[in-house]
Amino acid sequence: MILLFPGKFLISTFSNKVSENDYAIMRQRSVEGGVVVKTFKLKRVQIVEGDSIRQFDLIDGLIINKEDDHQTWILEAFLDHKEIDYFQRIQQSRENIEVLAVISSEKNDPASLYAHVHDVRPIGERISVLFIGHIRNQRNDYAEKLLASILENDNLSGEELLIQFKKQMRERPRIVKK
Repeated sequence: MILLFPGKFLISTFSNKVSENDYAIMRQRSVEGGVVVKTFKLKRVQIVEGDSIRQFDLIDGLIINKEDDHQTWILEAFLDHKEIDYFQRIQQSRENIEVLAVISSEKNDPASLYAHVHDVRPIGERISVLFIGHIRNQRNDYAEKLLASILENDNLSGEELLIQFKKQMRERPRIVKK
């Protein structure tokens, strides 16, 4: 169940996966209650750590565009309890981190957000991690950068180049500028 409170953050307890119908009900309730937000299913969440990306096994998740003057987004990721120390350290540091969030469909490019960990709550053998942040404004030129990187580093052409490009587009590796 997911609850939204005007002027406050969301509170959730995921006992089952949240259905698309639940999201539609939340959108309707949020509008009726005077709070206009857009909610989306979070399909994948990753944290950028220097030149690498840390992957997580997302059990369930939600991302909310608060539609406010600050362009604030709220992400809630429901993860395995083994990640609690990692996220509590980030929360205690109070630093902004780069979060890559795939929204609505695995086919979508990840949105890059600068966010901080607002809350980490254990829920049984799992944890709920609440991020608050802002989407990075950037032109979506990932494919161009990836292709240039493959051409520069892998010396591939023809069918091999196409296969490698498609593979890396699915995996979304971090592209390091030299």
